[in-house]
Amino acid sequence: MMIRLSCVVALGCCSASFGQIAVDGIRDASYPAALAVQTCTTGFGDSTDALCDRSDGGSELCNIHATVASGVLYIFVGGNVESTFNKFDLFIDAKQGGQNSLRTDNPDLDFGGLNRMGGNPGLTFDQCFSADFFLTATNGGDPLAMYASVAQLLTLGGGAGQYLGQGVPCATPIVGKSGVIVAMNNSNAAGVGGDGGSTKGAAAVETGIEIAIPLTLLGYDPAIQQNIRFVAFINSGDHGFASNQFMAPLAAGTGNLGEPRAINFANIAGDQYASLVVNPDEPACPPAPPACQSDINGDGVTDGTDLTLILSGWGACP
Repeated sequence: MMIRLSCVVALGCCSASFGQIAVDGIRDASYPAALAVQTCTTGFGDSTDALCDRSDGGSELCNIHATVASGVLYIFVGGNVESTFNKFDLFIDAKQGGQNSLRTDNPDLDFGGLNRMGGNPGLTFDQCFSADFFLTATNGGDPLAMYASVAQLLTLGGGAGQYLGQGVPCATPIVGKSGVIVAMNNSNAAGVGGDGGSTKGAAAVETGIEIAIPLTLLGYDPAIQQNIRFVAFINSGDHGFASNQFMAPLAAGTGNLGEPRAINFANIAGDQYASLVVNPDEPACPPAPPACQSDINGDGVTDGTDLTLILSGWGACP
C-alpha cells in the first residue's frame, strides 16, 4: 500500500494519509460520533497555553473516535500530551487471543516501559478485553520531538515490537516502516479542566493524537472478530504512574490510578474500554482462543477447515 505524504508549507504543518483521511492530529469530518467522552477532570495538569506543538501545562484525553477505511484503522483521541515525555499508551483488542493481564515477556519497548506494566500481577483489563496490540507515543526535549513504538501482544508472550521513529508535534508525523502513522497536535486549551474544573468542553475538542494502522498489522480477521476495542490513557514518562485520563473514562471524580501493575479494571464499575462497533450482533465478549492451537476456528476439531484457514493466510506476515 502506498503512503501519500502531503505538506502545507505555508501553515508550517505536515500530514500523512492513506486515501482520504489526513493524519495530522486534527479530527477529520470522516470520523463518526465519539466512542467515548471524558468525565474526569485531569489529574495530570490542565494545559491552557494553546500552543500547537508544545504542551507545557499538562496532559488530558477528552474524547475518542475511530473508523475503518480502505483496510486502515484510524483513531483520533482529542486532548494533549504534556511535553515532558508523559506517555500516551494505547491498547487494542482486534482479534482472538491476546492478554487480559499484561505479561513481562512482551517486546522490549521504550526502555522496558511495556514490560514495566506487566506481572505482579500486571495491568488487568475488563473481562471482555484482551489486548493484542500496543502503541505508545510521547513528546518532549529541546528541540521538541515526538516518538512512538508499537508491539504485538501475543497470548503466550514474545512477539514483535518496533520503534516507529520520530517526528514533531503539529509539523511532521511519524511514518513507520510497518505503515503505522502517528501525529500529534497539542493546541487544545479547553477540553477538561484540572481539579475543581469542568469536563463540559471534552466532546468539542478537535485536536490531539491521531493514528493510522493497517488492519493487516493488527491481524484483524472479520470472520472471527469484527468489533474493535480500545483502552487509552496518559501515563508517566517511565510508564510507572497512570493518570485518571482514560478512554473509555473512569467515573467522574476518580483520581489518578498510580501504579499500572496494581490496576484491575474488573474491580472498577463499568467498562474502561471504548468499542468501534462493526457488527452490533457480535457478543460483548470475543470468543476465547481454542485450547488446541491447531484448532484454528475453535470448533473442537482439527480438520480440513483449519488447514484451509492456514493456507488462506500463507505467506509473509506483517
